[in-house]
Amino acid sequence: MMSRRLKTSGWAAGLAAVMAMGGTTSASADDHCVRVLGYEWSGEKQSMDPADMQSGDDGYHIFAVYNRLIDVDQNFQLIPELATDWSVSEDGKTWTFNLVQGVTFHDGTAFDSGDVVYTFERLMDPENGFGARAVMSSLEGATFGAPDANTFTITTVEPVATLPMVITNKFSNIVAEGATHEDLRLHGNGTGPFMQETFEPNGPTRILAANPNYWVEGQPKAPCLEITVAQESVAAISAIKSGQVDLVLNVDPTGIPALQGDADINLLETGASNSMTVSMWVDTAPFDDNRVREAMKYGVDRQAMIDSVLLGYGEVGNDNPVPPSSPDAYTSEARAYDVEKAKALLQEAGYGPGELTFDFYTAEGVPGMVNMAQTFAQMMGDIGINVNVIETPADSFWDDVWLTQPIVTSAWSRRPPASALSVAYTQDAKWKETHWERPDYDALLLQAATTIDPAERADLYNQAQQMLTEEGGVIIPMFVHQVVGVRANCTGYQPHVQNFNLNFETISCD
Repeated sequence: MMSRRLKTSGWAAGLAAVMAMGGTTSASADDHCVRVLGYEWSGEKQSMDPADMQSGDDGYHIFAVYNRLIDVDQNFQLIPELATDWSVSEDGKTWTFNLVQGVTFHDGTAFDSGDVVYTFERLMDPENGFGARAVMSSLEGATFGAPDANTFTITTVEPVATLPMVITNKFSNIVAEGATHEDLRLHGNGTGPFMQETFEPNGPTRILAANPNYWVEGQPKAPCLEITVAQESVAAISAIKSGQVDLVLNVDPTGIPALQGDADINLLETGASNSMTVSMWVDTAPFDDNRVREAMKYGVDRQAMIDSVLLGYGEVGNDNPVPPSSPDAYTSEARAYDVEKAKALLQEAGYGPGELTFDFYTAEGVPGMVNMAQTFAQMMGDIGINVNVIETPADSFWDDVWLTQPIVTSAWSRRPPASALSVAYTQDAKWKETHWERPDYDALLLQAATTIDPAERADLYNQAQQMLTEEGGVIIPMFVHQVVGVRANCTGYQPHVQNFNLNFETISCD
C-alpha cells in the first residue's frame, strides 16, 4: 500500500548506530548482518502485527518474521508455504489445506491448524477493523475448521473459485492462537526465517536475528538483518556506494546513473510493480462531475510522464490497478492523450480555460512522487486547469494529509486483480481514498469471486476494471519498474513486483 519514509536525521542516527555496532547484533559478535535500506515509513504506527500493516515499511520486518499459507511468484502463480497443498470439495464450498509439520513459532510453541483458524477468524472479525476484510469479502460468513492438527479448512457460503489466491494477501501471515494486537504490535512471534531482536515504533533501526529452528532447510542465509530507512535519494546512493548498506530496496530513478557502471553494485529491475496515482474524492466538487475526471484523465501524457519522472523505468497505466501489460487487463491499450477532448469535456462541465483551480497535495512518499505531481500540474495547465501543488513533509503525509484532502498523490503495491480492485475501492475498504462507493461495482467483484467458470469470472473482473477506469476517481498514469541496488558481494536477493513481498531469507553477503 502507501509509503512513509523517515527524515534524514532519523536515518543518519540509525545508520550511525549500525556502524557503531560494527554491523553486528547480539546474535554473534562475528556475524555480518545484511544491512537493508528501505524507503517507506510507518512512523509511530509501525507494528509487528501482520494484520495491522500500515505501509510497505511494516513489510520489511513482517515478511521476515512471519509466513503465510500460500505465497505468489512474480507472475502471481501460487506457491506453497505453510500449506503444502490444497483441494476443494465437489460443491466448490470447502477448501482443505494440508499443513507443513514440525514448525514452531519463535517462542517455541508448535504451529498447528488451530493457529490458522485463529488467524483468519481474527482477520474477518469486523470488531477488529482490519484491512483484510475488504480484500477477503468473498469469505464473509465462512467457517474455518481444524479437523486435525495438520489440516485446515475453509467452508464458504458460495463457491469461491479464487480462494487460494484471496488468502495470499499481505495481512494473512499466520499468528499464534490467542495472540492479540496488544501482544503483537511490539513483540512479533511468527514462524518465519528471522526473529525480532530490536524493534521500537519510530525507532531508527530494526534488528532481526536468524531463526535457528526455521523449518526451511538451509535458510535463512544471513545471520541477521539490520533495517534502516532513508528519505533522500542522495543519502541512499551514498550509503550503498560507500558500503554502509548492502541493499537499497528502491533506488530513486534520478540516482540510477550514479550507480550504473559501479562494479561494486548490481542493479535489479522488476516488471510492473507499484502504481503511482492521482486520487480524488468523487463526492466532492469539482471531482464529483465525471466529465471533469475524464478530462483530467485524457489530459495526462502517460509516456511523457514515465520518461520525465521515472526516466523510462516504468510502463503506462490505464486508471485501474491492473497494468495493461497484464494478461488479466480488460484492455492492453491505455487511455490516449487527447488535449482537445479534455478541453471539450471541461467545457461541457461548465469550465472555460483557466476557470477551474484546485490545490493538489503531495509528498515524497515514494521516489518520484513530487516530480509526478509537478508534471501532472503542468499537463493540466495545457488543458486549462490551474493546479496548485502543495508539497508536505514526507514523514507526516500519510497521517495528516492522505485521506484528509480531496485530491492527493498516492501509491499502491501491485496485487492480484481481485485484491487490487477491492483494497481501496469497495464500500467497506479501510483506505477509501477516492470515496468511490458503488454497490454495482462491489456486486461485480463478489460475483466474480463466486463464479466457477474462468472465462465468465475474467469477464466480470474486466467489467469492474472498465467501470473504475471510466468512472472512478483514480488516475493511474504509470506503474513503476522498481530498481533495487545490491552490493556485488551479496547474492540470493530477487526483488518482487509486490514491493512488500520480500525474500530476505535467501540473501547473504560475504
